[in-house]
Amino acid sequence: MTAAPLPCRLVAQGGALDPDLDADGIVITDLAHDADYAFSLVVQPDGRFVLAGYTYLGSNYMFAVVRYLADGATDSTFGANGVALVDVGEGNDQAQAVALQPDGKLVVAGSAVNGLTSDFALVRLNADGSLDGSFGEGGTVTTDFGIGSAVARSVALQPDGMVVLAGSWDTDSGDVIAMARYTADGALDDDFGTAGKVTTDISAGSDRALAVALQPDGKLVVAGVDSIGPFADFAVVRYNGDGTLDNSFGTDGTVSTDLGSGSGTGSDWAYAVAIQPDGRIVAAGYGEVANNFNFAAVRYLTDGTLDNSFSGDGRVSTSFNVGTDAAHSMALQADGRIVLAGASSTSFLFNFALLRYNADGTLDDTFGVGGKVVTPLAALYDEAYAVAIQPDGKILAAGYAYNGSDNDIAVVRYLNDLNVGLLDLSVPDNSVLVFPNPIHGEAILQYELAREERITIQLLDLEGRVLQTFLDGHVQPAGPHQQAIALPRDLASGAYLIVISSTTGRMGIRVEN
Repeated sequence: MTAAPLPCRLVAQGGALDPDLDADGIVITDLAHDADYAFSLVVQPDGRFVLAGYTYLGSNYMFAVVRYLADGATDSTFGANGVALVDVGEGNDQAQAVALQPDGKLVVAGSAVNGLTSDFALVRLNADGSLDGSFGEGGTVTTDFGIGSAVARSVALQPDGMVVLAGSWDTDSGDVIAMARYTADGALDDDFGTAGKVTTDISAGSDRALAVALQPDGKLVVAGVDSIGPFADFAVVRYNGDGTLDNSFGTDGTVSTDLGSGSGTGSDWAYAVAIQPDGRIVAAGYGEVANNFNFAAVRYLTDGTLDNSFSGDGRVSTSFNVGTDAAHSMALQADGRIVLAGASSTSFLFNFALLRYNADGTLDDTFGVGGKVVTPLAALYDEAYAVAIQPDGKILAAGYAYNGSDNDIAVVRYLNDLNVGLLDLSVPDNSVLVFPNPIHGEAILQYELAREERITIQLLDLEGRVLQTFLDGHVQPAGPHQQAIALPRDLASGAYLIVISSTTGRMGIRVEN
């Protein structure tokens, strides 16, 4: 069966605003409430994208989920004119993360106030934005960790349908990392930790998980902060599939990393974590260097030691200017480059800021100006908290922008130089074949090169995450080729991309499992 390559076109240098999104690459959404925020982003297979955060309505915050069409218009088939609002508890409800299930349902995580403290809050929406009554109690679940507030900051979906939340729990002695795992119907999973919950205290100070990622082997990696007083280090912790600490990682499953001020003297926070195809772990956020806050990233080997092939010592920090710069989100490109998104400030004015590192931790000077892009949206304060790579390579960043009286949801789309230069595959396009398609376990990718190329072939999900590498930088001569494609046994049903890439470009082929 012929698999049509995804369309590509020549574009400007990576980092330019995409005019196909609302004509100027920027969409500001006022939900007509007192304040609106977006903290998470997911791209659907059909090109629509979903933002999750919260809005202030009446006297409390409530979950807010907004779905957009590919051109930036709100999707009228979702919720009420593109917006789904969910009141979870009796007080403030704040969504921090969203994930897309293979069946199109959306899982949204955050916190809900219950009395004087907050609990983990989890919501599942149907594809039309309505609450999924088969999940929890009418589509919502809250989880109490005990005395003190608990906040979920990140969510990961397992291939078996289970949902993992990571965040923190405020105990009498300080914050500790808190995690919970739920079955597909919203019940706590008794096979995870104690009655479905795990807490981890790294040090005598406060510890928080701000991001979670699932390894292909089922282990869970969380990233966040290990702090004592005003000082903090990146914290990365790895768990076995049952919630126990993985003693093969770092020291008893934990690693703390100082970004350069000296351990115990600066403030370094990891807001994002991702797993590379080779198993190495990248954490990103901000680091304090010479009394300045900079975008920062750290790469670890699979055992938790710093990867010295990344920026010389495994750590890199980048300043945009003299002010405060902080990354809050990260996306890995299929070619190994790393995109960070957050905010950069000058004279108390904050703007959307993105940068891109090469795979070795150097700034990618093909992106923006010297690897960096700053996008002013409003008069005073704009901040990006989420970033994702679309299947066509374009970069979406989302957060909020101050309109002069309160905040509105903001999303910006950037062009990506991944769109430049298709592989010189034989013409016509139907010379690229995947058969059978849909794939049931195994298939053959057939393609033809017009010249010698160093080829990489990978399986990606529709959020751009690399799931498997079939061919890694092999030199292939001109002429016809075949590549065996064996999908992971636990791969969920749905749409995926097989991406053929070289130093000159790439081509994505959509397949069904």
